[in-house]
Amino acid sequence: MKEALETQRSFVNSWECDENAHMNIQFYWKRFGDAAQIFFHLNTSHLQSWVDRHVRYHSELMMGSNTIVRSARTFQENKVVHHLINGDTGDLSATAIDLYPAALAGAAPALNQIPADSEARSLPHAPLLPFDTQATIRNGSGLVSLRCVVAPMECDAQGVLLDQYHVARFSDAASHLWQHLGVSRQWLRQSNLGTVAVEMKASRHDEARVGVMLEVVTWVEEIRAKTLTFRHQVSDMATGRPLYSGAVTALLMDLKTRKAVELPDIMRQPTTG
Repeated sequence: MKEALETQRSFVNSWECDENAHMNIQFYWKRFGDAAQIFFHLNTSHLQSWVDRHVRYHSELMMGSNTIVRSARTFQENKVVHHLINGDTGDLSATAIDLYPAALAGAAPALNQIPADSEARSLPHAPLLPFDTQATIRNGSGLVSLRCVVAPMECDAQGVLLDQYHVARFSDAASHLWQHLGVSRQWLRQSNLGTVAVEMKASRHDEARVGVMLEVVTWVEEIRAKTLTFRHQVSDMATGRPLYSGAVTALLMDLKTRKAVELPDIMRQPTTG
């Protein structure tokens, strides 16, 4: 993106990598979160909080890689596109599109169109709406995939949970969904496979603050030959208030070849009625 501003530079630390030996999704969102804040500063405009973020993962980032994020406004006045680049190879590692509640002011030039490599493929363009998660539990298609409490170290200066840690919970919750479908961690180790997200989006409904008890409910939307699309919803356990929604398209990756494989026959189709 020639029109883009450089908004973040970093380095993939060993503690940012997961069981697949590549950078975990939460740290992509950490970089995009930093880039968004710095973009507003460089663009001399008032900082806004996005209402929806769509991310595509294009290539893996391994321990020791340099990373660079470049960001640009789009012709749609309330969107910003981020490109996360492998600083060693120049390869595109991930893209993000942030949707804001109001038009963006400032002097930064705008893209004539959203790059094709950033556009949604398997997930909806529109923000996700809160869902009746208890219905998914009752009919057997969903499960409670995570329960936890928001810690101070996970929050910003105002005590609000950072997006990185919402996505960290999505990462942890996904493991419980795979197991619910019959793909256990033991089977994955024996098969030398890993579970990998290739596309994600998240929509904000309300703030999660320090000390709030969170519950994540996860359910399947579609199973294809090589990919699985599923949803997460984060709620306040005490009130039932929806806070954050996520959608993920994921696959199984051969950890030797680093290529996608077909989903196994052992996977159980979730009950839908």
